[in-house]
Amino acid sequence: MTKLADIKEKWSDYIILKDHRALDVILATVIGNQLLDRDPIWTLLVTISSGGKSTLLAPCVDIENNHFVDDLTEKTLLSGYKVKGRNASLLTMIGSGMMVFSDFTSILSKNPNSRGEILSQLKLVYDRKVSKYTGTGGVKWEGKIGVLAGATPDIYYHLESGRSMGERFIYYWIDVPSDEEISKKQQTTNISAKDMTDVMKDYYSSFYSGVSEWINENGVPELNMTVDQAERVRQASMFCVSGKATVHTNFKSGKVDQIPMKASVGRDNKSFEALLLSLLVMYCYETDNKNAEVQDWMIDLVNKCAYSSINRERRMILEILADSDNPLSPEQIGSSRGFGLEKLGVEIYLTPLYAVGLIKKAKIGGEYKWSMKEGPTRDFIKKVSQNVQQIKFKEEEKEEKEEDDEEMDAEWEAMSDWDNKKKKNNDGTLNL
Repeated sequence: MTKLADIKEKWSDYIILKDHRALDVILATVIGNQLLDRDPIWTLLVTISSGGKSTLLAPCVDIENNHFVDDLTEKTLLSGYKVKGRNASLLTMIGSGMMVFSDFTSILSKNPNSRGEILSQLKLVYDRKVSKYTGTGGVKWEGKIGVLAGATPDIYYHLESGRSMGERFIYYWIDVPSDEEISKKQQTTNISAKDMTDVMKDYYSSFYSGVSEWINENGVPELNMTVDQAERVRQASMFCVSGKATVHTNFKSGKVDQIPMKASVGRDNKSFEALLLSLLVMYCYETDNKNAEVQDWMIDLVNKCAYSSINRERRMILEILADSDNPLSPEQIGSSRGFGLEKLGVEIYLTPLYAVGLIKKAKIGGEYKWSMKEGPTRDFIKKVSQNVQQIKFKEEEKEEKEEDDEEMDAEWEAMSDWDNKKKKNNDGTLNL
């Protein structure tokens, strides 16, 4: 039977798999939606363009009831349109299963009206029941649909307007290798994306079949967590709903003019528990131990998902404030860690974080300064930020370049010393 280690090892023949846990999340999403009787898991894999999302998702194609979708319109999911007497809606064709989107960002890059209608329909799909009435009659659907999608960071902007109606997605930020690592790896491999998918889809399918057979023989284990693990999941859920809260600001002043719309913690908590159960089932299969316990690295993944639910600008501000012992002005925040934003740019992101209570401000010396109080939120950010890598900012790149230059200078000095030692003395002997 194929195990996760086999899949990761095979992937390493073709790509730099810097974030190997992304595979755990992908396969856990499939297994949780297809094999477990829990709430649907809707996972968004977020990273930069050409960050490997589509590559990792493509081999899911041969797993039963997985349906790849390249585009959605307001009428795709459910409509009264019929072909040869049969309803042609996507939901009725799928029944129950999964929708896989290689690029979900492009689907939501439509005009605001279309995007809003699609998001409204997706929320009903998540709740397992949709009814629609048209001029040709009514059409209904009931079932369970999971979602696995790739997205660029623009997804945070596109989903912002729909969050007030309740967020259904779990986010996972994929850490990517450097350009140098990628280019070096590509020099040693000579395989097309299609050929990679053809090889890896057999591994994915074999793993899925192995887990399915294991469940049939052993059943689904109970999700039992320690007190500390349960508390970490609770803190992750609370951070998640605060980070995803909709904060309405005045168009001209940029100030908050409505009470933040924060969803209840219940849905996020259930989604995380569904993901945890999937990870536990996979671990039981991997170890062939039906009594295996929830591992701390699984809780780390849930924490990373919660932290990934907010964009990297807000994450950067939270990390800067969490690491600072003193209140900071917007200018100080913008100049920290190569953030590179001016005062007004920083304040755009400070305002919603303050509105939902993640940070605080005080007037010091005639200007507002920002800080984060000691407590669970600060502890959560300091711990989880180590597992969610930021894309390098200008200052970080400069520091790395300076370190490389220093190493190069040291090498040249060593070579120069060696050359000097080898020079002949006056008596014709060598200094070796």
